[in-house]
Amino acid sequence: MVFGFDIAPLLTQYGLIVLAIGCLLEGETVLVLAGLAAHQGWLGLPDVLLVAMFFGWLGDQIFFWLGRWKGDAILLRLPAWGRQKPRVDAWIHKYHAPVVVMIRFMYGLRVAGPVLIGHSGLCPWKFAVYNALGAAIWASLFVGLGWAFGQAAEQVLNRINHWGHYVFYIGAAVVVIATAVFWYWNRRRSRRAMAAEKGE
Repeated sequence: MVFGFDIAPLLTQYGLIVLAIGCLLEGETVLVLAGLAAHQGWLGLPDVLLVAMFFGWLGDQIFFWLGRWKGDAILLRLPAWGRQKPRVDAWIHKYHAPVVVMIRFMYGLRVAGPVLIGHSGLCPWKFAVYNALGAAIWASLFVGLGWAFGQAAEQVLNRINHWGHYVFYIGAAVVVIATAVFWYWNRRRSRRAMAAEKGE
């Protein structure tokens, strides 16, 4: 229960779908939250790991093939990615296996990396195999972090549940006051503008 709502059925029903979508994009935050949900028993840990690994792998496969088929057009539209291409090409031709495995952990290359690797001409089956290994490490690491911190998260949720109604009322009061102040300020400004127009 959070703020009086039972979120367990929502996570049980839709959690894996949200996880899959998150893993197709960047997904680290979603992975940690899925690990927390698994710790709470709202999602099955094996299901979370399998979905995270598969869709993490699939997302990079899609970006790889986009780079292979439309890499020139993408790099023209995104010159910042184009500036990283020589560095990624040099890495791939020297150390292709470690680079493919670790690219998803490199800041600024989470999405650009697979596109640049696809454009580099690396053999597709090699990318698929090494990408699978990288996705397995990535999913296990971040889901494991969520699972490991599940105890701490549980304590935080308990505190939120204890104080939740106070937080809700305070938040609602802030929204009402801010809305009233904005309305009053906007009305005064409109009156001043009308007065200025009449004065002219």
